[in-house]
Formats: sequence, C-alpha cells, structure tokens
Amino acid sequence: MSKESASISKMVSRNHVAAVDLGATHVRAGIIDTEGKILAFSRNEVKGVSDGVEIQKLITDMLADLIRKSRILPKAIGISTAGPVDLKNGSVTGSPNMKCSRIFLTEPLCDQFGIPVSMMTDCKAGALGEYTFGGEKEAGTLVYLTFSTGIGAGVIENGKLLSGSNGNASEVGHFPVDTNWNIPCGCGGTGHWEAYASGTGIPKFFRAWSEKSAECVPNPAITAEEILKAAEIKSPLCLSFSEELAKINGRGLSAVIAAYNPDVIILDGPIVRNHPSLIAGKMTGHLDHYLTIPDIRLSSLDGKAPLLGAACAAFK
Repeated sequence: MSKESASISKMVSRNHVAAVDLGATHVRAGIIDTEGKILAFSRNEVKGVSDGVEIQKLITDMLADLIRKSRILPKAIGISTAGPVDLKNGSVTGSPNMKCSRIFLTEPLCDQFGIPVSMMTDCKAGALGEYTFGGEKEAGTLVYLTFSTGIGAGVIENGKLLSGSNGNASEVGHFPVDTNWNIPCGCGGTGHWEAYASGTGIPKFFRAWSEKSAECVPNPAITAEEILKAAEIKSPLCLSFSEELAKINGRGLSAVIAAYNPDVIILDGPIVRNHPSLIAGKMTGHLDHYLTIPDIRLSSLDGKAPLLGAACAAFK
C-alpha cells in the first residue's frame, strides 16, 4: 500500500471526490464536493505525449499534489477520458486523437491511492455533468455535444446515461457526413464529421476546400483558431469556407437529432465556446426538419462539464 492510500484510509472525506478529465491536449484534475464546487484544480498539457505510462504518472502526481495542497482526502476518483475506452481493464485504447495506443488508468490509480476509481468517456461525463450541475434535470432526453480536438456526444434519457455494450456509445464524431471530399479521419475511415469540423479536422478541410474551390494553397501550418478568427473579421476566403463548414455541421447535427430525438442539445468545447455565432449560429441554419428541432444552447459550465460528470460518477 502506498503512503497516499495509507493516509487516505484513515482520513477519507465522504463529501469529496477527486476527478480527472483526460483529453488529447490537456489533462485536468480537481477535488470536488457534493454541490459540484471545485475546491482545488490543476491542468497540464499532454499533447504529443506518446507514452501511456508517462500520462498515468502525470495524473497520479497531479492528484497527489491536489490532495496535499487542499488537505482533502477524497472517497473516490472519477475519470473522464477521450475514447475509445476498454472498461474491462480500465484503459483508453486506440484513441484517434491521442498518441498513446493504450493508457491504463483505473487499476494503477486504485493501487496508488487505495480508493475506488470509475471511468467513462469524456462526452458521457459531460452529459452527466450538465444533467446534474448544469440545470438540465428537466430534460427527458439530453445530448451533450462537444467540438474540441475531436467531436463527441453523451446522451441521457430519463436520467439514465446511454453507455453502449462496452462504454463507447454515441461516438457521433464518426457519423458519415460527406462523400464528396472524402477527408480521412484519425480512426482510419473517411467522410466522418470529426475529420471536417473538429479542432484537428478544420485545417484539413480548409486546405482541401481552398485548393479545389478557391484554387489557392493555404499555409500548411494554419490552425482552426486562425481560420475561424479570420472568418469572424470577414476575411472573404475564410468566411466563404465557414459557410461550407456550416453545411457539414448541419448534416452532423441533423444526424444527432434523428438518432436520439432529444428535447435539448448542449453544445460545448473550445471550437463552439470561442466562436458561438460562427459555429453554433451557422450550423442551425442547415438542419433537416424531419424531426422537431430541439432546444439547442451553449453549456454554462465553462468547459468543466466532463470534470464535474466524472465527479458525479465517483460519488455514485
């Protein structure tokens, strides 16, 4: 038993948990109470790290540091992570947006701290966070939809989280949305929503679109943020591209509505939060009306929904 687990067994707090949100770019960790208040928080970059053991150690060190500084010893740890996940052995496996082929988390953290550890994909955690702490408990069917390094969703119906046979349900970023450009996705497929409209996909789509539609070759190092900022200040090329991007997003969002028939969709992720009118505003103008259009709004949790959802799972 580690020193951390020995002290925790004596002084554990039943009103606090530790939560981890592991993404393709950053890992966030916090100590959280039953009301969803984040009492201690830290963030580190993991972009480009290709060693799963290194990420595992970073998370362990972050949690140990938060426990030491806050003097709060949590009763459990909840993990939110970019998927896919293998819940049987508590690992992230084959993520298209992370450099590591596999990252073992549940058992190492349980061994290190001597407390229960739960894990789910980040979008499922985001849905749980919105439902519990985002004022969405009145929703019959809620979809949490995030645009970040990738695109993903979590679904809650009548208070129950849609998990799937192995914890990887609602991978909407891999919904096919195009057969014209056939842009390759990180998962190995083509034409997937994530390949066009995520933080990693937008630059690839912009280059393909520019070469064909505008007959120009953009800077190969241009980022999604630079493209979207240029569109917001009315750069003709980027503004025209944003209309094509809106069509793709409209197809993806229409597929989400057709698949889950939600009464509310919560949009999150830095792509949407940083450019709400350009992304959220434009995509809703390209929706199919086969089913009733749900209430669509931005998250009010300042990007913390997955972390809070991981805490919810830990409390349970």
